[in-house]
Amino acid sequence: AVVSTQSTGEFALSLEILEEDGNGSPVPVPQDKDTFKMRERKNHHIVVTVTQSSSSALILERCCGVFLAPGDSTDPDNYMLLDMPLEMEMGSSSTGPLYVIKGVWDPVSQPCHWLTGEGTRTVTLAVDVVASGVLDPIRFERKTQFKIYPETERFFLSSRYLSQQSYSVRLKLNSEDKHRRFSLESVTEKPMTSSPGRLKSLFAGFGVGDDYSDDMTESEDEEPLISGSGDGIEEASEETLKTWNTLLDSWTDYCTRPPELVKLARKGIPNSLRAKVWMRLGGLTEADIEDKYRHLYDESRLHECPHEQVIIWDLNRTFPGNEYFKEGNDGQQKLYRVCKSYAGSDQEVGYCQGLSFIVAVLLLHLEEERAFALFTVIMKEYQFRDMFKKGFQMLQLKFYILERIIEDQMPDLWEHFQEHELNTHMYASQWFLTLFSAKFPLALVYRIVDMFLTEGPDTLFKVAVSLLKLSRNELISQDFEEMLKYFRVALPKRFMNKKQGQKLLSTAASVKIKPGKVAVWEAQFHKLQDEKRSLQDPVRRLEHELKQSIETNHRLEQENDMLVQHLTQNQVNMRHQLDELEKRNLELKRDLSKMTSSYEELLENNSALSSEILRTKNLYHSSLIEGDDERARHQLTIQEYHNMCRALEERHEKEKQELNQEVIEIKAQVGGKAIDIPSEQRLRELEMELAKTKLCLVEANCKAQEYEHKCTTLLEKLKHYETGVLNHLKAKLNR
Repeated sequence: AVVSTQSTGEFALSLEILEEDGNGSPVPVPQDKDTFKMRERKNHHIVVTVTQSSSSALILERCCGVFLAPGDSTDPDNYMLLDMPLEMEMGSSSTGPLYVIKGVWDPVSQPCHWLTGEGTRTVTLAVDVVASGVLDPIRFERKTQFKIYPETERFFLSSRYLSQQSYSVRLKLNSEDKHRRFSLESVTEKPMTSSPGRLKSLFAGFGVGDDYSDDMTESEDEEPLISGSGDGIEEASEETLKTWNTLLDSWTDYCTRPPELVKLARKGIPNSLRAKVWMRLGGLTEADIEDKYRHLYDESRLHECPHEQVIIWDLNRTFPGNEYFKEGNDGQQKLYRVCKSYAGSDQEVGYCQGLSFIVAVLLLHLEEERAFALFTVIMKEYQFRDMFKKGFQMLQLKFYILERIIEDQMPDLWEHFQEHELNTHMYASQWFLTLFSAKFPLALVYRIVDMFLTEGPDTLFKVAVSLLKLSRNELISQDFEEMLKYFRVALPKRFMNKKQGQKLLSTAASVKIKPGKVAVWEAQFHKLQDEKRSLQDPVRRLEHELKQSIETNHRLEQENDMLVQHLTQNQVNMRHQLDELEKRNLELKRDLSKMTSSYEELLENNSALSSEILRTKNLYHSSLIEGDDERARHQLTIQEYHNMCRALEERHEKEKQELNQEVIEIKAQVGGKAIDIPSEQRLRELEMELAKTKLCLVEANCKAQEYEHKCTTLLEKLKHYETGVLNHLKAKLNR
């Protein structure tokens, strides 16, 4: 019984909003301090927790309504009652009684015009509760913010904090009431406090716009490592470069990897060769870039992208510690183009927060077309895209497997996590979805990417387990808040030390992931999921399946519309190209007709010229034969003249010798007397005859020379004529 004339109650109210995941299970939406990030046209599960201090004697009986008003208005006319069935459960906390009020608001059936459309809205939420022994309902008002995203938005996992608003309720005894009940005098708000939300569900929520759980309060001297820092890379030694160059020279078949590749990659790929090696690990050749990825890159980039705004929001969040990706630099433009191109080429996944970090790592080593090609290979060939599919089922599976590995290999750490309710997604979601690139030093990230491309998706588990093994002693000595802070701040900074990074990678190389156990854990996970679905209300499950089918159908219709649009555009382009080709074909036919006529004319000219050449050749041969015969006759005549002259000379010489002998004899007979020699007349006659013979010989030689000159001239004329005819034919053929 209430005996005093006044009473005071101390209450604390916390608000939580949930949306259904891919399986129809409600999961908390992400929060950025006191801003809830929600999607349009989604059913919102509203959970209000009212905690009462133990010193208060008030007992809450029921909740009579949850209201929303725009801005920070307290005018009752501005409040809209949310039309939803409410449940109120009572429990206990360390401070006193605890009341949980639950309801599901469907914004489609009960739209709220000032919450329609994308953007941030300030709202006031009011909860009316009825307390035992109090005449008036008690209203708790809390101002908060809703950030509205498109219905198709894909949210990233994040850790969350629950904020509590405290109230002091003053009551006074109503003297006119025969039951001596109290009337409400005032409800006074107190400063808001924050505490970590220890969510027990496997998924804490999906966050777009979160700076990856950096909403936790940090002191100035305990800031996390800036994303994109730690790019201090030492170039490899000449011996290492020589070893890698020899490997690359012998690595001609991209489908077959050299046996020594894994061992070398674990020691680190030289930075100067990293781009070349990454492309080969992805099985990409220049022909692949030209034939497949360049066309896909250009085509996807030109079309509208529903994820464009989210990509733009992420540009300044991606590697702010790296100069290349500072606002206005070339790196941001390339990052935007590659992310947009991939989102356009993969309609099912589109773009999710976290992907920009992987693209940025690739852009630090590759040109954007090659970065796009290798990123596509990572997403599809390395099955990375499976983690981003709707519902994040594959990511949940990876969390479950990682938890089982921790339980198997580090049971003490697993028990510590269970004791403090530290779920796997609270620290591993960022690791897996960004390939450890969001917070760790870039020098270490490059080595992890080396290992991932060389050894495959199991690298995620190996590196995660190695991080936990190296941090085991620190984590076991910490509570929930300290562990979260350690994962966020101290752990990434630890690997700024090069030796610590090498130790991590060496540990990762030694971690054994047995396929048999993984298969068993996968079966266990799917069984748990089936059991979870079977426990759901059949109506809700069917409604969820119907909703999923409608969404899938809607997505397929959109893809079909896009394909029809592309097909229509391609048909228009092909019709235009066909018209151009037909026009070109007519021009070529006309040119061919002209060329055919010219060719026939050239054939006739060629036939006539061939006949003329044949006649000329025959004339030439006959003239040559006649000339040879005449020259032979002249040579025979000349030879006869030579023989006659030689005989006459011999005869003359003989007669001369005989005459000289006669003269000697006569002189000897007459005793030296002078006498007339009658043979001198004969000598003159012989000399005259010899002179005539020589003259005939000279004339014959002159005629022979004149004939040889004529033959030479004729040959030159024939050759000149033949050359002229051939040049004339060539000129006509060229025309």
